[in-house]
Amino acid sequence: MSEIQKTSAARAPFNNPDHDIVLRSVDDVDFHNFKLILSLVSPIFKDMFTLPQNESEPAVPIIPVTEHSTILYPLLLLSYPTAGADPTFDTIDDARAVMEAAKKYEMDAILYRIGDLIVAHFLLAHSLDVYAMSCLAGWWHHARTAAFWSLEIEGLGRPSSGFAGMGAINASDCHRLLTYHYECGIAAQAVGKTLEWLPSTPDVSGMQMWGCIGCGRVAFGRPTIQIASFGKWTVTPWFQEYLVASGKELAARPCEQALLESASYNRATAKARECLFCRTVMAHHHLHTFRTFYIAEVRKVIAKVKLAS
Repeated sequence: MSEIQKTSAARAPFNNPDHDIVLRSVDDVDFHNFKLILSLVSPIFKDMFTLPQNESEPAVPIIPVTEHSTILYPLLLLSYPTAGADPTFDTIDDARAVMEAAKKYEMDAILYRIGDLIVAHFLLAHSLDVYAMSCLAGWWHHARTAAFWSLEIEGLGRPSSGFAGMGAINASDCHRLLTYHYECGIAAQAVGKTLEWLPSTPDVSGMQMWGCIGCGRVAFGRPTIQIASFGKWTVTPWFQEYLVASGKELAARPCEQALLESASYNRATAKARECLFCRTVMAHHHLHTFRTFYIAEVRKVIAKVKLAS
């Protein structure tokens, strides 16, 4: 004698006794719902409900679906007018499965809301996955946001497990992301090649990096660099080294964090202490102030780089 398959009822709000349709998940959880609600959010269900009902079928039809209850619950919750709260996703794979289910049932309005939730939950930790999912769903505004946050990935494009979530996108979308990362790197690296963007204030003109009477004076024959509107000045060796090294760091990782977590910044601070004059006038304080301006300018130039459409 075959064992009778047992089913269980979904938790609220999908346990309403006044329901007129049941969606049964692949793990045998029954979701009580209403034809009107499902018809409004999904043309697939709307067409399904217009089919003639067999007299042998129960008064309340039961429709088996291929989704697991952990996927069906957040999907239906987004369409329920009295749910009162947005669903949460345990993993980005769960979020991806809900997105695929919404596409399958052509729940376009819900699909956009899922995009907002995915960005809110996973953007910072899974920018590449969010980019890929956004490309697949046509969320181009989210794709641009995810591409921007992916700039924190150093050397994007090298073999990495970080690309695991991008297997479903086409080569064009992947190339757009890599091109964007590369162009942002070029723009960010160029910031340190001229400092004409610095404000022309007395505080800037008096910074130790180009005003040292010690290590700055032994830099005879060194190249000059434009400082604000003051002209081309020679900078200290330790600061010149910092500009070159931080530029390389930005080329590989064109974002604010590259400067905040920069190894070249720590080296510059240490080398500045080797000069009696730089150490005396707190060159590290001037370098910290400069980095604040540096970060602001990097943000500005990156904002001008657009993800190709």
